[in-house]
Amino acid sequence: MNDFEATVRHLKDVEDIKTLRHKYSYGANIIDGQPGDLKAFAALFADDASFDVGMGEAIGPAAIEAMMKELTTQWKCAMHYMLNPVIEIDGDRAKGNFTGLFAFVSDASPTPVFLSNIYTDTYVRTKSGWKFQSVRVRMTFADPVFLQGYADHLTEGVTISP
Repeated sequence: MNDFEATVRHLKDVEDIKTLRHKYSYGANIIDGQPGDLKAFAALFADDASFDVGMGEAIGPAAIEAMMKELTTQWKCAMHYMLNPVIEIDGDRAKGNFTGLFAFVSDASPTPVFLSNIYTDTYVRTKSGWKFQSVRVRMTFADPVFLQGYADHLTEGVTISP
């Protein structure tokens, strides 16, 4: 592969990973009380992928789909926006960081509540394209209403402010 071909492949890999992250967002969105396609969401992950968004860890697509079904019940609308991607490609593996900004609305709380996270991901190239190998989240801020909605799911180190 010459320099030009290597550059094109690198740029395509970065764009493919950005698209993977955006598909994640659309799959995680909830509109009119209906979650996105959670089976398609789970298919974005490698067979042995880990998924830890601060509410327990799921391993593999089936467990990830089950976790998402459990976590998407209380919102009327949840919109996921991914910003500021930093992606490093290393052959058939990659790592990346994204900033997530989220708005949530429930029947009980029609005023949007907001949350922001930093995603730290690893990716693997498969026969069907790039997939998540791991997704980890560090919460940067959250409206207390959001945290109260997940009080039964939050893992150690994630707290509800008074």
